Amino acid sequence: MSDPQRPYGAEDPTRSMGGVPSDEQPPGVVPVPGRPSWSPAQPLPPQRPQLDVGRYWAGAAATVLVCALLGLAASVIFDEVFDIGLYAPPDALGAGDDASWAGAGAVFALLGAAVLHLLVVIAPRPRMFFGWLVGLTTVILAVLPFTGNPDPLAGAMTALVWVILGLAVSSMLGSVLGRTLSVPVTTT
Repeated sequence: MSDPQRPYGAEDPTRSMGGVPSDEQPPGVVPVPGRPSWSPAQPLPPQRPQLDVGRYWAGAAATVLVCALLGLAASVIFDEVFDIGLYAPPDALGAGDDASWAGAGAVFALLGAAVLHLLVVIAPRPRMFFGWLVGLTTVILAVLPFTGNPDPLAGAMTALVWVILGLAVSSMLGSVLGRTLSVPVTTT
């Protein structure tokens, strides 16, 4: 009892699994159901990560606020409570040491957010480069109080404030990026 649609019985020796005559199928090609076996799979172009810009900058604004408050708190704690005079960053507005530390923390975070956004757009591994940039900037800012002939305690506490600000900028912006950067899923 043979099937009239299959003149050679259960298997047609002239056909392969993909439905293409076996002499037309390239060697080493494994047929995929639903795709003609004679067409090679085209590699998809790599997808660039997508940044949710609105949410990123909302997180960056929160980071700026937190770093400004960290700078202000450090100034108040060391200058007012412990009576250790920190070496204040340059004060462009002439508002005093407390405001200059708040401004320094805010500017550090804002510049960090802008640099990270730029790195996401142009660099292959933005988190790695951002970590190095923030780390090296923090080291430079922490060493600056020791130039010249400083008071060792004030220099050490100023360096500590810069290290805390650098850690805050790095960790908060890294977390913000982790929640706002997505890699599109490619489907074949």
